Amino acid sequence: MTEDAQATLWNDVVGDAWVRHVGSFDATLAPFGDAVIQRLHPDPGDRVLDVGCGAGTTTLGLAATVAPGEVVGVDLSARMLGEARRRVDAGNVANIRLVEADVQTTDLGDGDFDLAFSRCGVMFFPDPVAAFSNIAKAIKPGGRMGFVCFMSAMENPFIMVPVLASAAHLDLPPPPQPGDPSPFSLAEPDQTTALLESAGLTDVEIEPGPDEAVLYGATDIGPLAERVLEQNPGTAGRLAAVDPSVRAAAIRAAAEVLAEHREDDVVRMGAGTWIVTARRN
Repeated sequence: MTEDAQATLWNDVVGDAWVRHVGSFDATLAPFGDAVIQRLHPDPGDRVLDVGCGAGTTTLGLAATVAPGEVVGVDLSARMLGEARRRVDAGNVANIRLVEADVQTTDLGDGDFDLAFSRCGVMFFPDPVAAFSNIAKAIKPGGRMGFVCFMSAMENPFIMVPVLASAAHLDLPPPPQPGDPSPFSLAEPDQTTALLESAGLTDVEIEPGPDEAVLYGATDIGPLAERVLEQNPGTAGRLAAVDPSVRAAAIRAAAEVLAEHREDDVVRMGAGTWIVTARRN
């Protein structure tokens, strides 16, 4: 998938779903981002680059932590950045700057940031060496990067179980090949280490992160299943394009498997994540 295809994806049905259901998705991903923050230990006055900032939840949280330091949120999705700007303006937050940019090709500065952070925002680069090289260059010497990414697809049943259930009704694209932009492109620690070192980062540390995902709103499992499929890059486009009866059948299939993991008003399922930190020389 080219970078233009990524821009289209995140500015269309996937980005729209993330904006419409930002509260639910952010609640699920919050422990993943928090695990990175605990390792980076941002301090007041730090200047932070938030890569793949999306609708701005992590950007707002970081801004509160490092104030009066500045947080610069960068994302490819104008749709999601529009929501981020709305939230920043509504909160009258002065120490945030939001930038629509392709991290692979945009000059992010040279040594301008104390820290770079990402919550699941660095797995979709067609040219990851270029992207991570730009990020590394933007960090000051001795500064650090930290991000959370996913392990393999099969180690993330909270993602794959509803997707595979829906595949009985949706003509889904073939699985991504190793190295292709996808949620699982950084699943192999040795490859990720080599990638980051080739981009100019050192002291790479990779350790397991949170191993459970909590999906909220399970009292009405149908809309929950619909949200899960709408926000997934592999299913969102197909779900939007099919006949309404096929769409409904795919959602029902996903709802049935999610219901097997329901506990009161949430669904609890396994997740596989890596917490990755590195340093610029």
